[in-house]
Amino acid sequence: MKQLARRERLALIAGGIFVALFVVIQFGVFPVLDHWHRLQRDIDVHGKAVVEMRDLQSRYRRLHGKANSLTRQLSRRPPDFSLFSFLEKTAAQAGVKQSIAYMKPSATTDDGALQEMLVEMKLQAVSLQQLVDFLRLVESPEKVVAIKRIAIQQNTKEESTLDVIMQVVSLKLATAAAGEQESR
Repeated sequence: MKQLARRERLALIAGGIFVALFVVIQFGVFPVLDHWHRLQRDIDVHGKAVVEMRDLQSRYRRLHGKANSLTRQLSRRPPDFSLFSFLEKTAAQAGVKQSIAYMKPSATTDDGALQEMLVEMKLQAVSLQQLVDFLRLVESPEKVVAIKRIAIQQNTKEESTLDVIMQVVSLKLATAAAGEQESR
């Protein structure tokens, strides 16, 4: 180093400093910045996941509350409730019992704690007012009964009357359904 001229020594020192800075930046600063950016992305991703989990949690609580409410409604209903007989009584009240062409109960589908009861029903030659009265009586939130599907056509034989095919659905507690099956 003593044999080198002052200019060469400065160039050598500047080159060493440059190499040292390059090594520090390349292997020290860039990895730290890269790691910091990855952490920021992870924080963003996990923050979004937390927001989504809170949203799902509130939706779950809302649905769970509705399910508990539905279960309470079903437990208040008479234990011997039958959708088929409910529809017959309702048809008599609405004055359309004589217009029933058929009523077909369908197999119940199991949905965990609840089972679905379904009855397909055809009414022939009913007036619009009779149909409206019947539908008002059938749609019974306290009995947990609803119209699932309905098809209405004009009756070709009698003027100003309708033919109606509908599917009426209700739910029952699976334990009550199992008890009914065992008693048969």
